[in-house]
Amino acid sequence: MFTINNVFWGIATIGTTFFLHIFFVTVVLGLSVIIPIFEIIGYIRKDEKFYRFARRLTSYLIRVDLFAGVLATWLTVFLASYWPSLLYIATNVLFYPISLALGGIMVAIVSMALYWYTWDYMKRRTHIAVGLFMSAGALAVAFGMNSILAMMYCPYGVSTTSSMGLTFFGSNGLDPLNNPIFLPLALYTWFISISLVSFIVLAFAIFRSKNDFTDEFQHTMRTSRALSLIFSFLSLATIVWTLLELRGYSQYVYHQMSARGFVLISIVLAAVVALLSIISLLEDAARYAAPAGAFLSYLLFMFFEVTSNTSRYPYLVVTNSTGIPASSLVNPLFNIPDILPIAGLLVMIGMLATFLFTLYLAFFVFPVDGRSKTAT
Repeated sequence: MFTINNVFWGIATIGTTFFLHIFFVTVVLGLSVIIPIFEIIGYIRKDEKFYRFARRLTSYLIRVDLFAGVLATWLTVFLASYWPSLLYIATNVLFYPISLALGGIMVAIVSMALYWYTWDYMKRRTHIAVGLFMSAGALAVAFGMNSILAMMYCPYGVSTTSSMGLTFFGSNGLDPLNNPIFLPLALYTWFISISLVSFIVLAFAIFRSKNDFTDEFQHTMRTSRALSLIFSFLSLATIVWTLLELRGYSQYVYHQMSARGFVLISIVLAAVVALLSIISLLEDAARYAAPAGAFLSYLLFMFFEVTSNTSRYPYLVVTNSTGIPASSLVNPLFNIPDILPIAGLLVMIGMLATFLFTLYLAFFVFPVDGRSKTAT
């Protein structure tokens, strides 16, 4: 009979939750940046079509963010109880970047609610300002949280001591924000998220334009094409930068990735995504290039996340050519009942099914038409 030990279950649960969570927060980040851009263009051009399109996208953003928040809570509680050493790093050594991320969460949630519910009741410039706060909050979350991943690749600013079978972390006086892997990794996360959502939005506009007799979707396609082009090339540049920093400061991870061909595959995928953004500029090819770009952007994002993180095995935190094993960081007082893995999986399936049903309602049963109730 197969037995799930504590370390295996801890890593598997974090991995499963993270896999689902990262997709939804990626969509939230991308939409939070893209939506105000459409509204700003509409304001500059005095074009109601961009307002309608931004309003449609906001209705989907609200629904996706609700589920992403549930997964974030699930993941945070589990990390806090199962990996107390990582919690200590986040609240001590990485206090400032994590505080930035938590502040971004509060700003993003409040701004998102205001942005959606005051669409017809605020002056346009004020509403745009709220949207920019929403964008800033979402960007701050991803920026701060990447400090944890950067620390796992290169524990810059972190010192370790061991006592009574536990590993304790503290500061060695260096600023973790100066971690050489942190900035390129955070920027890559921004750009690939926006690139992914730009392709999704472009594919959505192309699909709707075939069944909608208004010119709303035709006008917004140009902006979606431009966004996918810009951010796909920025993604290519920053993933190469990140890989170069891994080679210099996290030799163990880079060697594991390079030996298995993961470095080459990541770069090739990023280059193909950039190429698809160019092809999507062609009217006839865009109907195929846009969904392909969305799929490959997500594939690139998850491929790099999975391969770079699994390349740390068997270490949870890597220090150049060696590291700290995951087993030494598990809370030894945390005993998991046999029923918990099954119960957790069932809850996860139930949450995912509920979310997919709400998306069905949003897209097909109660779609938002984007028209304002009052003139603004």
